[in-house]
Amino acid sequence: MELGFFSPEISGRDVSEVFARARAYGFTEVQYDFLTSHREEMPAAFWADELQNIAAAAKEQGIRITAVNGTFNMVDSDTDRLAEYTRRFRLICEAAAYLNAPIVTLCTGSKSPLGMWRYSPDTAREEVFDELLRTTEKIMPYASEYGLIFGVETEASNVIFTAERCRRYLDTVGDPRLKVIMDCANLFPAGMARRENVDRTICNAFELLGKDIVLTHGKDVAESKSAESTAEGGSALSRTAFTDGKPAFASPGKGIVNYELFFELLKEIHYDGGLILHGIHDPADFEPCVEIIRGKMIKAGI
Repeated sequence: MELGFFSPEISGRDVSEVFARARAYGFTEVQYDFLTSHREEMPAAFWADELQNIAAAAKEQGIRITAVNGTFNMVDSDTDRLAEYTRRFRLICEAAAYLNAPIVTLCTGSKSPLGMWRYSPDTAREEVFDELLRTTEKIMPYASEYGLIFGVETEASNVIFTAERCRRYLDTVGDPRLKVIMDCANLFPAGMARRENVDRTICNAFELLGKDIVLTHGKDVAESKSAESTAEGGSALSRTAFTDGKPAFASPGKGIVNYELFFELLKEIHYDGGLILHGIHDPADFEPCVEIIRGKMIKAGI
């Protein structure tokens, strides 16, 4: 298993410096976000030389562009903005194909007026799930057109906030080019990230979604102190998914995610993709986190 990074989490004057720093940490894969080169995640247009520079920097450092972020609010209440970013998503797909990146990531969105990663109780409504399906129907043809896989993950503040909901989404869409990005830290709605819930939650997610995993994230979550930790089972997870606040994330290997179990389950499904370290916001954490996670990978025999 190759170790990768999330491009906005490494700073640099330009994309070449970002990739050089990443290679010095030992990374050989990247989930690329155009924030790194364009100062916005979903640019309105691309110039050919911009993409050439990204491809050249990756090749020079021996880094494979495994995925490209295509995250926009797929249930945006602003219909004009939703239409514009649906248009831009096609450009992201075209750019991903140029960069030979096989995966484009999705954000299933939120009804919060504060942004697509923010909580709103309205996001859990059934009609919002239907809105997500309508947007998905518009963008799925781009996967076939550009030879891509679209990757979705659970996220406590989004429409897909549990593994059960993710399974329903995949089955309802029914397109083999829609797959799962397994991020164990994102399996815990606010208040549910307790040590006693960890193994059960991860095993449940693999049982429901394991056959569709196309990429993995090495992120972590701090233990919650909420009394909601006594809830058990998938239905309880669904009931408690939308609470005030969000889980408190931690740098990889410094939270409560059971990486030993995570890696064993990946071996069981014969996963042969990469692990993108994600959620490292302090540059001082890069070296120790890489050492911790690489050590766990070696111990697991992957």
